[in-house]
Amino acid sequence: MSIDLAYPIVAFAKNGMMYLARNANDLVICSRLGWISGFYNGLTVVDCSGSQILIKEARKVGTVGILWGLSFTYGQRIRVELIGEVYGKLSMELFREKVLGQLKKDKHFWNAGGNLESIFTRMKSANSHEEIINYMTEAYYSESR
Repeated sequence: MSIDLAYPIVAFAKNGMMYLARNANDLVICSRLGWISGFYNGLTVVDCSGSQILIKEARKVGTVGILWGLSFTYGQRIRVELIGEVYGKLSMELFREKVLGQLKKDKHFWNAGGNLESIFTRMKSANSHEEIINYMTEAYYSESR
C-alpha cells in the first residue's frame, strides 16, 4: 500500500456509511463486486493521528485465499492497493462531530448492544482521534462477532 496509516482507522464512504479497520488487511481486502462498483473511489480515511487521506483509486494486486479467492459466502475476495493523498489533519472537533453524526444516523446498528448512550458519552469525553477510533473499533468488532 502506498499510503502510510496509523491503525486502526475510520473511513467515510460516498454512500454515507462509516467503516472501521483494525489493520491494513481489514482495509485492503474486499469483494470483487465492491472494488468494481468503486467503493474505494472517494473514500475518506482518518487515521489515529488525525490525518485525512482521500482515496482516489484502488488497484487490484491479487486474490486472497485458495481457488483465486473464490468463496460461496463472499464472492471473490481480492487485495487492492490504495492510491490517494493526505490532505491535512482533521480537527478533533470536526472529527467528533462527524463520528457522532454517523452514530446518530446509524443508531439502530450501534444500539444493538443496548449501549448507545454510553458510546455517545465516551465520544463526547474523548481527547484524541486515537481514543475515538480505538473505542469505536473495539465496539464494532466485539458486536460483529
